[in-house]
Amino acid sequence: MLAATLIAGSVTAYVALALTRPATMWWLGDLRVYQAGGRAILDGRGRLYSMSVGMAHLPFTYTPCAALLFTPLAWVPWGVLRWVSVAGNLALLTLAAHLAWGMVGVRRPRRLPAAAITAAVLLWSEPVQETLRFGQINLLLLVLILADLSRAPGARLRGCGVGLAAGLKLTPAILIPYLFLTGRVREGRNAVLALGAGLFVAFAVLPRESLRYWGGLFFDDTRVGPVQIPGNQSLRGILIRLTHEAPPPGPLWFAIAGVVGVGGLALAAVIGRGRPHDPRRDLAGLCVTALTGLLVSPISWTHHWVWIVPAGVLLVDAARRAGPFRIRAGIAALALVALTAALPGRRVELPVPVPTGLIWQVPYRDGRELRLAGWDLVLADAYTLAGLAALITIAAGPVASRRKCASRSVEAVTLDPPEPVGRPSPGSSTPTPAGV
Repeated sequence: MLAATLIAGSVTAYVALALTRPATMWWLGDLRVYQAGGRAILDGRGRLYSMSVGMAHLPFTYTPCAALLFTPLAWVPWGVLRWVSVAGNLALLTLAAHLAWGMVGVRRPRRLPAAAITAAVLLWSEPVQETLRFGQINLLLLVLILADLSRAPGARLRGCGVGLAAGLKLTPAILIPYLFLTGRVREGRNAVLALGAGLFVAFAVLPRESLRYWGGLFFDDTRVGPVQIPGNQSLRGILIRLTHEAPPPGPLWFAIAGVVGVGGLALAAVIGRGRPHDPRRDLAGLCVTALTGLLVSPISWTHHWVWIVPAGVLLVDAARRAGPFRIRAGIAALALVALTAALPGRRVELPVPVPTGLIWQVPYRDGRELRLAGWDLVLADAYTLAGLAALITIAAGPVASRRKCASRSVEAVTLDPPEPVGRPSPGSSTPTPAGV
């Protein structure tokens, strides 16, 4: 009853607020791009990567494979499509939480209330609000991945969902090496085959667009928007704002991203290769891999950070279990909610207040984000800094545990030394011969 009341109240409050400012909270600029991409495929004029959409002149920046999958949107009236996007993302948020709770072992009767409460809270997070505002597909990709990898080990097509997600949007591709590193060779192979099949079909149907995309547009980050604004929460974004250069020095970014990428994947592999078929470890490894991908990607818009949904579930699950990390997990869960909370506030580019996050409470636009210092710089890079701190903390956990165990062993040896050879033990009448 509590869960139903919370989710109903949260969704009602969100819809009521959005209806007072639909042009802002339901701007849906990215959804318009998806629909325009589908129409560009159907009209056959080869305009997919030369068109622009709306007053913001948004280009199509996705793969040709994604454009093919967007073609059905061309036939849906805009008035219907916008409601499908909003309602669909709200449902996907709940479904993502439901899948995550299933992966940590919560059974069905209790899983739906847990998912409803999680969705009610994280609906008011900045990544979810941005996903809804832009009409983005990040929650769809998250559900696709979780539904794929939450299936029973050995399932025939397990891994195909990861490959399909990578074909739609390249950022999930980092999960493919994770599958191989954790010994899930079959799943990794399925992911590669699914991704390869999508690319093959796209090249066969859209050869000119495919050559243009993979031959140069793939590397062109000038088409995706201003990468220096706080909305880009990646290592490259933080370096841009820290060095006041856009783009940042290439060798510096490559070096840092390389270290974090290799270290993050290694850490995820250690977690994922733990106890066989442990769903909690599987989900933890996925979250660490996704976090690594968010950090090392050249551009990680805040709506990419919807991985806070399974991460939040992991933390709450750890906090409710007896163990040495219970208190720390609870504090981390509260910190996650506070860090990403979306409260009504003003954005310089928007005409009315909308639910927005801490990272936007700094000067930005017109180059002001390149002159940040002190506390403003910390706020503008909050997700990235928190992500780095999380990786370091997770990596330090096993080291601290081993040191603690070693310390206890040394203490035990010191307090209870063995009997010297050749000395009779207490209560013994016959001495042990020396040298035996």
